[in-house]
Amino acid sequence: MAENLIEIRDLSVAFNGQQVVSHLSLDVRRGECLALVGESGSGKSVTAHSILQLLPRSGTLTTGSITYRGQQLVGADERTLRELRGNRIAMIFQEPMTSLNPLHSVSRQIGETLLLHRGISGREAQKRIIELLELVGIQQPEKRLKAYPHELSGGQRQRVMIAMALACEPELLIADEPTT
Repeated sequence: MAENLIEIRDLSVAFNGQQVVSHLSLDVRRGECLALVGESGSGKSVTAHSILQLLPRSGTLTTGSITYRGQQLVGADERTLRELRGNRIAMIFQEPMTSLNPLHSVSRQIGETLLLHRGISGREAQKRIIELLELVGIQQPEKRLKAYPHELSGGQRQRVMIAMALACEPELLIADEPTT
């Protein structure tokens, strides 16, 4: 039986006192694909953000635990979370235009992930970035390296977000709104 990568137990989250996730428990095993399905406002994105401890200040995890490979994420220090985010656990955010930095090129944004988590820079990073852009279906990836988010279509921005999430070959990939 495959081991659990993520175990969520009795997760409840509130925003300004209003409960939006109530006593959720689930496991995600290695190699498993799990979909949270629900109507708008049902807490799918809040659950995804809770895993990486990315709730806004108005959000409070009121009960529950979230573990990754047995390591408690709720209350984990920032250094521990930084080591996991984008490296072992990656997320494709719902809106790439607000998730990508408008001041940095595609190459710089994906390259930052490679440098931070893998120590890869320069030509080696550029080669990997081109591979990732090809993998996600960006046409003429060499020409897109210096592009900024506003110079790309919505679909291309989404593909850049996917490439960034895949850059470090995470064990767990969270896709918030995977149909976009």
